[in-house]
Amino acid sequence: MTRTPFRAAPPGVRRLVNRLLAILVALAVWHLFARGPGASSGFPTPGESLGSAAELAGTGAYWSNIATSVETALLGLGLAVLAGVPVGLLIGADERARRSTQLVLDFGRTVPAIALLPLFLLVFGATRDLGVVLILVSAIWPVIIQTSYAVGEISPQLRRVGRAYHLSRWHRLRYLVAPSMLPFVFVGLRIAATISLLMAISSEFLGGSDGLGYVLLQAMQINDTHRAFVYSFTAAILGLVLNLVFVLLQRRVLWWHPSVRKGGAA
Repeated sequence: MTRTPFRAAPPGVRRLVNRLLAILVALAVWHLFARGPGASSGFPTPGESLGSAAELAGTGAYWSNIATSVETALLGLGLAVLAGVPVGLLIGADERARRSTQLVLDFGRTVPAIALLPLFLLVFGATRDLGVVLILVSAIWPVIIQTSYAVGEISPQLRRVGRAYHLSRWHRLRYLVAPSMLPFVFVGLRIAATISLLMAISSEFLGGSDGLGYVLLQAMQINDTHRAFVYSFTAAILGLVLNLVFVLLQRRVLWWHPSVRKGGAA
């Protein structure tokens, strides 16, 4: 049985072709919807959205709002990591601490931080601090949970090796604990990064501070659907880029880990 040229192509080429076909199908469905059921509501076509994106990309305000949202997200994420990793280490290192804090962690990670927006808005006002606090109380939970779980799952044999060789606390942390926990921690960081960007834009949208969320709200208020679509897709692309950055960072830091060598970090 002869193989078609497509099946004979390298796997990477086949994946690229399949992804391009999926994008073309999505664009075709989008165009047909915009020209059909969505025409009455001003639903833009892909071409119209691309034109609006090109127009906005030539303005400094567009890039300024992107920078504001990204800075807010990264600032909140940094605080969540700085606070969450040490707390996770302390909880994970002691079995009694893990058991006693389980209910608190389960409760904290299920409470939607956006429900606390009215309270935080009264305290911090429509400022960047509002977004940073919302990000902190949202993104810290996956960091704590993944870190504590990682430390708790460290092999007892590794702990005994550290004691047998009389390794200092710093050397145990660097050579035994860190390599075992980093794969789990990176999962928490990727989740926290996505939450951070989402909460940054949500706080701008609902709180009225500068950023992508605020200009998206303005576009919706004046029924400018073309610009609203551009801002929405910009936020989506930022999420993809942020996730890609953490994937590349994970591959660079954990190059030795089997999940990375086999391509499991993507």
